[in-house]
Amino acid sequence: MKEELDFEKAPYQYALCLNRECPKASNCFRQLLENVAPADLEYWRIVSPKYQANLTGDCPFYRPYGKMRYARGFITALNSLTYPAMHSVVFQLMSHFGRRTYYRMRKGERLLSRNEQQYIQAVFKKFGGIEPIQFDAYEEDLDW
Repeated sequence: MKEELDFEKAPYQYALCLNRECPKASNCFRQLLENVAPADLEYWRIVSPKYQANLTGDCPFYRPYGKMRYARGFITALNSLTYPAMHSVVFQLMSHFGRRTYYRMRKGERLLSRNEQQYIQAVFKKFGGIEPIQFDAYEEDLDW
């Protein structure tokens, strides 16, 4: 059975879908979230029904309902590197994600998506890190 969706946990301005005729509506985050939207919500961000009416093939806005394995933090992996390698990894990650986001990711304050984990793995590999690196923690959460 599917976990009950909480509208408050949805990303800010997450686009909803009103197309109940869609064959994938029963498993689409955008449609499922629309079903649990609070009645006092004045404004919504939606996928345009006119756009959907002219759509052929798969919907580019379809988001399958499910969970994903997120990672938290990589301080332990950084500590396993030599100082010159650690300096290079930190510089490259800060250049890519920005200083503030880098520190939040490193300390585990921000979940790392699958793509972010792969990018971090590639940077560690490029500078001689053990492969695959182990992040400090892992958790399952909805894959918005």
